[in-house]
Amino acid sequence: MESPRIRPATAGDAATLARLLDQLGYPTDAAEIPERIEKLHARPGTTVLVAEDEAGELLGVITVHLFPTMHASEPAAWLTALVVDEKARGQGVGSALVARAEEWAIKNGALRISLTSALHRESAHEFYKARDYEHTGVRLTKIFVKRSGAAKRGAGGSSRKGSARDGAAGGAKDARNRSRG
Repeated sequence: MESPRIRPATAGDAATLARLLDQLGYPTDAAEIPERIEKLHARPGTTVLVAEDEAGELLGVITVHLFPTMHASEPAAWLTALVVDEKARGQGVGSALVARAEEWAIKNGALRISLTSALHRESAHEFYKARDYEHTGVRLTKIFVKRSGAAKRGAGGSSRKGSARDGAAGGAKDARNRSRG
């Protein structure tokens, strides 16, 4: 495969982006994608890039964000939501998207770029390590609300693990965490 063409995502990419996000483990209604793209493009220091083949078929997507920090004068760059279509994996699409995101971050003043990846995504970890990314920390997450918008039971309360009160919800939470990037 020739190098994919990389360009900013548009609302017209919604259906394919929803399919790609589903492959990543984030089922998304395609109708929500145009507004998400608009919000991301409107946010200074954020870009959403897609890769497409010579026929214009979308092969992958990546987002990269810059944000100021207290510990450094330069902005921090953060990669999010990298996914390459299952049928195009191993053909350089992910490498091209990451390289373009890195170029964008450098151009916008970042001295480093980071990402998070779920523990079960071992092949993704190897992908990044092959591109000189290092394991430098741990990500911890606290979920405030369920996707339905209802407040999470016990939000702000005890941080006990494995209590009888958690019951089956603990297993559901574990499964949800395994499916998230």
